[in-house]
Amino acid sequence: MNDCPVCCGPLSRIEVAPCFDCGHVPRELDECRRGEHEYHVFELWGRELVLCDFCDADFGSYLPDYWGLPAGPLPDYPLQLIRRVAHPYIAQDLYCAACRKRLAFLLFRHHALARNAGEPSSRTLP
Repeated sequence: MNDCPVCCGPLSRIEVAPCFDCGHVPRELDECRRGEHEYHVFELWGRELVLCDFCDADFGSYLPDYWGLPAGPLPDYPLQLIRRVAHPYIAQDLYCAACRKRLAFLLFRHHALARNAGEPSSRTLP
């Protein structure tokens, strides 16, 4: 995949911590190396995502329209805990400078937008 599934912009390869949401941020990479966060795999809208303990606590701050839901008050997103990431490590992923997110998160968002609009989502993690 050479382009962002959300904005179609170019992607570049970067190092990432396990968190789909903030794993691309240099501070999070340092904190992961020092073992300062726990990471968990959650399921939401039929798709798995990995969040650090900070992003898990903050996930409810996303406005509903970001996920393709009707505008309104902040909902209680039904994150279902699947498992703890036993051995977190630094990996490689792609990054969209326009969206300011890593590909794993962008694929999750693409799926959520399609699902919440009632459309099938065909893109998957590489």
